[in-house]
Amino acid sequence: MRYIFIVLLFPFFLFSQSVAEKILANMSLDEKIGQLFMIPACPKRDDNHLKDVKYLIENFHISNVIIKASDPKSQIEFLNNLQKFSKYPLLVAADAEWGLGMRMENTISFPKNMTLGAIQNDTFLYEMGKEIAKELKAVGVHINLAPVVDINNNPNNPTINMRSFSDDRKIVTKKAYQIMKGMQDQNIIACLKHFPGYGDVSVDPHLDLPVAYHERQRLDEIEFYPYKFLIDQNAQAIMSAHIIFKNISDLPATMSKEIIDILIDDMNFKNLLITDALNMKALTNHYSIEDIALLSHTAGHDILLYGDHINPNVDDILKNQIPKAFQAIKNAYLENKLDIEKLDRHVLKILEAKERLNLFENRFVGDYNPKIFFNSKISKLKEDLFSNSITIVKNKNQLPFNIFNNFIYVSSKENFEKDPFVQELLDFHIDCFSFFYEKLQEYCEYRNVIFNVFESDITDVFLEKIYLLDPQKTTIVLFASPYFLKHFKNFDNIILAYQEDEYAYFTSFECIFRDNNATGILPIDIKSL
Repeated sequence: MRYIFIVLLFPFFLFSQSVAEKILANMSLDEKIGQLFMIPACPKRDDNHLKDVKYLIENFHISNVIIKASDPKSQIEFLNNLQKFSKYPLLVAADAEWGLGMRMENTISFPKNMTLGAIQNDTFLYEMGKEIAKELKAVGVHINLAPVVDINNNPNNPTINMRSFSDDRKIVTKKAYQIMKGMQDQNIIACLKHFPGYGDVSVDPHLDLPVAYHERQRLDEIEFYPYKFLIDQNAQAIMSAHIIFKNISDLPATMSKEIIDILIDDMNFKNLLITDALNMKALTNHYSIEDIALLSHTAGHDILLYGDHINPNVDDILKNQIPKAFQAIKNAYLENKLDIEKLDRHVLKILEAKERLNLFENRFVGDYNPKIFFNSKISKLKEDLFSNSITIVKNKNQLPFNIFNNFIYVSSKENFEKDPFVQELLDFHIDCFSFFYEKLQEYCEYRNVIFNVFESDITDVFLEKIYLLDPQKTTIVLFASPYFLKHFKNFDNIILAYQEDEYAYFTSFECIFRDNNATGILPIDIKSL
């Protein structure tokens, strides 16, 4: 009976294999290595670019793409073309930190993370995550390389800044969780970035390699804090950072097994691990294409990402970097320098992600429908996000303004008629001026002033002239990062609207003239500015 039992069970074990396991069992070495790479694909470029991408899919079995520079209609057609051409379904990623508008024309941009950090009602962030996920699915994207969980504890950070929710680890974690959960509840993979963290750097990794000297204890307390919590909440992907932590490793985190092992072993992260773009100058200024790929792979990453949107850079990735990187990894396996079982584990994780996304059953996208991207529900959500972020930093009995009282309006724009407030105020016969008007001081001397300051207009010349306005009678409305508040410390009345966006203009106008009960809170500590 014992032998019969074994015989009866044997077919069960055969058929219990997952789709991913069955596919892996029949893959060649080249096909397995091809699953490791993610390459840039630009739907609005010409047929030559499409041929270059298809060449890599056919000859190097590349099976993942990151979408750059597109619009919904072009992207749907482009991806369906590639998916039809590819033997295996392509896993498609995008940078949509604040929605599709970050990389795509004719789509919505929601508020950036620092703006979201000011919102007290986190339900809005969850809804934003859900909405971004729905739009991503409609254009064939499976992974959103977001949310950013870097804690921006360096006010002069050149690369994160408004992309961070806060300089407070708990605010970052709480906000990122809502965005992540909203996306993953819609079966879009959320990718936390950038581990261990770009929050305290002074060098942009797009330009060169940042170096930090934090001890492990500090990293555990600050930088690792959101990862520990979000991994427990089933974060489905994490992206690593090109930064050297000298007290842990002499290699950038992307290429350092010591640092990646912290994620895998100490934090028990078992899902997809993706590199930041391996063509960034943080790495290419210091290491060869072959070493970057090989060391990033052996450090423990599943997907090796290469991304750019500038045509010559994209062409170099496709025609030069990918073939060299592929061959370096292939040689290492052919020469038995690496264990093939390690490769199989990485490939299986990627295939299992594709299986969970149902890509082996349906890899194609439906027809373009503009109503998915523009409708009243999306507009209302965006308005709610901005109106709940507006922050009254200081108010010494100025707000709200009575629009019929004696005040003047000043804009930081030299051509002030381009200011969105101007036409509406002119309709009420309010005097409007550019900050650069020569006789401005005369007009401001006896009246209260509303002064709209737009980040794109803040220059050294502008900052030198701020003294023209009386800090007690002037209300500053700042459409800029909260880090710019340091220039307006002497003013008694400040509203922070965070961004230059039509929804921010509308909601701040409401705050100034109709309701001063703004609920936004500062997401950073401005005492240190």
